[in-house]
Amino acid sequence: MSKWSIKTNRGKLELSDTSAVWHRFARYVRPHRVALIGASAASIGAIVAQILAPWPIKVIFDFVLTDKMASTRLGAFMRSISSTPTTALLWVCAAILLIAVIESVFSYYRDVTLAQTGQRVVGDLRRDLFAHLQTLPPSVFERRRTGDLLMRLTGDIQMLRQMLVNAVVTAGQSALTIAVMIVVMFLLNPVLAWLAIMTIPVTLIFAWRISRKIRKATKQQREKESMVAGIAHDVIGAMSIVQAFNREPVEQKRFSRENRSSIRASVRTTKLQSKLFRVVAVASAAATCMILFVGVRGVLDGVMTAGDLLVFISYLRSLNKPMRRITKITAQLAKATTCGERVGELFAIKPAVRDSDDAGELEAVQGGVRFERVSFRYDDHTWVLTEVSMRIEPGHRVAIVGRSGAGKSTLAKLLLRFHDPVEGAVLIDDQDVREVRMAALRRSIGWVHQDTVLFGMTVAENIALGCPDAEDATIREAAERVGADGFIEALPDGYDTVLGQGGATLSGGERQRLALARALLPDPKVLLLDEPATGLDAASRGLVEQAWMNPTNQATTIVICHRLRSMDRFDNIFLLKDGRLVESGSHAELVQRDGEYAMLHRHSEDQLTQDHEEEFQTC
Repeated sequence: MSKWSIKTNRGKLELSDTSAVWHRFARYVRPHRVALIGASAASIGAIVAQILAPWPIKVIFDFVLTDKMASTRLGAFMRSISSTPTTALLWVCAAILLIAVIESVFSYYRDVTLAQTGQRVVGDLRRDLFAHLQTLPPSVFERRRTGDLLMRLTGDIQMLRQMLVNAVVTAGQSALTIAVMIVVMFLLNPVLAWLAIMTIPVTLIFAWRISRKIRKATKQQREKESMVAGIAHDVIGAMSIVQAFNREPVEQKRFSRENRSSIRASVRTTKLQSKLFRVVAVASAAATCMILFVGVRGVLDGVMTAGDLLVFISYLRSLNKPMRRITKITAQLAKATTCGERVGELFAIKPAVRDSDDAGELEAVQGGVRFERVSFRYDDHTWVLTEVSMRIEPGHRVAIVGRSGAGKSTLAKLLLRFHDPVEGAVLIDDQDVREVRMAALRRSIGWVHQDTVLFGMTVAENIALGCPDAEDATIREAAERVGADGFIEALPDGYDTVLGQGGATLSGGERQRLALARALLPDPKVLLLDEPATGLDAASRGLVEQAWMNPTNQATTIVICHRLRSMDRFDNIFLLKDGRLVESGSHAELVQRDGEYAMLHRHSEDQLTQDHEEEFQTC
C-alpha cells in the first residue's frame, strides 16, 4: 500500500494508517452501498438547497428595494410573475420557505439513513468480533484485561462507525458544497473569491497537524479508559474479597488514580479538538473582514450590487459550516483510526487451533483416550510436557496426579483441543483429535473445571449450557444424578431462580454439583474432572465425589488431582513430574513399588490427617 503523507514542520502526517483501517473494515460497508448512495443523493439535494438559499435575499435588495436587476434574466423573471413589490415579496418569502423545506427533507433522509446504516455496520462488526473472540484459546484472555477487551468490543467499534459510514457521505457533501460555492463565488466576483479561498489551505494544514496530535491523545485516552473499566470489572466481580480484606480504601485510591488519569487524557483530547474548531472560526472571521472591506468598496464603486455582496457574504459564512464539518471529521478520523487499529489487533489474533478442511465427526464413541509421545510448550517457553504417553480404556476411571505445575491441567486442555501438541498426538477411539471437528469432540467430553463458572442465568439454563434445547425433565434428571435436586428446589424459584454473578449465593459444593450436572447432561463418553473437590469441605467433597462415582456414570472418567485420597477406586493412576510420566498402575501396585507415588501418597495422608485434626479443633 502506498504511503500517503503531508509534510509539516513537525514531521509527516501519515494517511496510510487511516486508509489501511478503512480497507480492513470496508467489507462491512459494501452490503449497505445502496443506502449510502441514497444518502449521497439526498446530500446533493441538500447542497442545491443551500446554494439557492441566499438568492431570495438578493431579490429583495436588488429588485424589491432597488431596481438593480432590470437588465438581468432574474429581474425579467420576477417582473413576469409579480406586478407590485408586495407580490414580489410574497414570492420571495414563499421561495425561502420552499427552499428550507426541501433542505430539511433531504437532510432528514440523509441523517436517518446514515444513522440506520451506521448502527447496522456496528452491529455486524460487533457480532463478528464477538464470534472471533470465542474462537481464540483461553490463554489469550488470561493475558489480557477484561476491561480492555470490553472497551474494544463496545466503545472502539462505535467510534469506528464515524470512519466507515458518516465520514464518507459527510465529507463528500462538505467537499462538494465548498466546491460549488466557490464556483458560484468566482462567477459573482473573482477577486473576492480568491480572497475567500486563501484561508482554506491554511485551515486544512492546521487541521491535519492538530489531528495528528488528536490521534495520539485518543490512543492514550482509550488505554486509560480500558484501565478504568478493567479495575471496575475486577473489583465488582470480587466484591466479597475486597470487603473481606478491607480493601475498599485501597481499591478506591487505585480506581481514583486511574480515573484521574483517564480524565486528564480526555481533557487533553477535548482541548485539541476545541483548538481545531477555533482555528476554523478565526480563519473564517479573517476572510469575512477582508471580503467586507473589499466588497463594500466594490458596491460603492458600482462594480457589484448590494445583493451580490450579500449573496457572496452568505456563501462565505456558509463555507464556515462545511469547513467546520471537515475539521470535525478530521478529528473523528484521527480517533477512529486509533480505535480501528485496536479492533484490528483483536481480529489479527488467529486461533491457534482450528478445524482442518477435512475434519470429520466422531461416530459411535466408545471413550478410549490415548496420549502418544505428547510434548507441549506455551509460546516457545519451557516444555510443559515431554513425551507423555498413556492409554485409558473405555469406561475406566483413572486419576492423573502430581504436584502443582506437573502438567496435569495441560493434558486436559490438549484433550479438549484448547491447544494442539507440539509433538505427538492425542486420540479418542484411535482417531487423532486434530482430524475431528472441535464441536463434535467437545460434545463427547463433559468437563468440570476446578474454578466453577456459573452465568447470570437461571439454574436450569446453567445446567443446560451445552444443550440449550434440553427438556425440563432431562435437566431435572441430570440434577438428581448429582444430588442437586434438593437444594435447587429449596431456592426461591427452583430451577427458574436467576443466579447472581458466578453463583455467589450458592455454596462451593452446590456450585460444583451444578457444574457436574452440566457436564453429565449430554451423556458424554468422556468425563474430565480437573480438581473437582478443590476448596470444598469434607461433606461437600463427599457429595461431589459420590456424584461422579455413581454407577449411572458409565463414561470414561479422568480425574486430575494433587491430593490423593481413596485412590483404590481408580482403575489406573498416572503420575506426572516436571511434565513427564514417571509412574502408572493401580493404587496397590504403585504403593508396593515405594517410588514417587508412594512418597506423594504418604505426604497426602499426613496432610489429610492434619486437616482433620484442624477441623476437629475448629469445631
